[in-house]
Amino acid sequence: MMNRRQIGGAMLAAGVLSAEPLRAASIVAAGMWDASGDVRRAGGVLHWRSIGKQGALPPLVLLHMLGGWSDDWRDVARILGSDRRVIAFDLPGHGLSRWDGAPPQVQSVQETAGLLAGALQELGIGQADFGGMSLGGCVAVALAAAMPERVRKLVLPSCALGKGRTWPEIIAKEADQVRAGMFSAAGDPLPSGPDVLRKVFGLRDAVRIAAEQNASRKAAGRWIRPQERGVGLTDFSVLLGRISAPVLLIYGGRDTFFPPFRPIAKGALRNHRTIVLEQSGGFPVQDDPVPTAAAIRTFLDV
Repeated sequence: MMNRRQIGGAMLAAGVLSAEPLRAASIVAAGMWDASGDVRRAGGVLHWRSIGKQGALPPLVLLHMLGGWSDDWRDVARILGSDRRVIAFDLPGHGLSRWDGAPPQVQSVQETAGLLAGALQELGIGQADFGGMSLGGCVAVALAAAMPERVRKLVLPSCALGKGRTWPEIIAKEADQVRAGMFSAAGDPLPSGPDVLRKVFGLRDAVRIAAEQNASRKAAGRWIRPQERGVGLTDFSVLLGRISAPVLLIYGGRDTFFPPFRPIAKGALRNHRTIVLEQSGGFPVQDDPVPTAAAIRTFLDV
């Protein structure tokens, strides 16, 4: 298993960090979505986008990766929105979601799950299906564990569902990230090139995804660290054991980062299926949306 500290070292050794920011990518699919809006929560605003019409099938709520934004899901949402309503959120401090004041030291996954649940209630959405990658999956796990009545089925592509770290371990990892050039000393994310996405996560469309990630990480700014700390401090083996909804775990066969977390999830979940997309990398939602959407649809429609 290659951990985040080792990834930082790999970046330095490969010399893949860009000295100059790559050309900024905008949120590229604004015209694809049918609707969008903001929901005011305590201390900030959650932004959402949706595609598709509400019908007989439950709505599907999609949550993006750490340092990402709702557009990470655009290609999967376009496919799944043909027969259901699909709603994608920008998580706190990410994308077009904005919070008053400085980011907290730690943003727990439970806190973010509560904000999301409140926003969904305000939008009139009761029980729904959820899909979350990376940070988004961690938040969805916290929501499903605390509010089982809100989650019918749960899809988790590429999630680092670990057993938790100590605070000294988290601080040491962040120091390594600064030395590796992933963050500035002040906690601002720094741009990077596509090589690590290829080598660690096995991505094929690494150039495009690296450019979009540089833009989305810049938008999230100093909110990335608090969210990552919240994930790192959480023992997901406990939360996963509380989930009653059926769960689909999705991994990419070309990925080296997320699969080592698979035994923790499989050992804790009561009702789950696992799919390995053999030709996909660690970001199947962005790099391989067609088979990812097909796997999700099959699971949700059974």
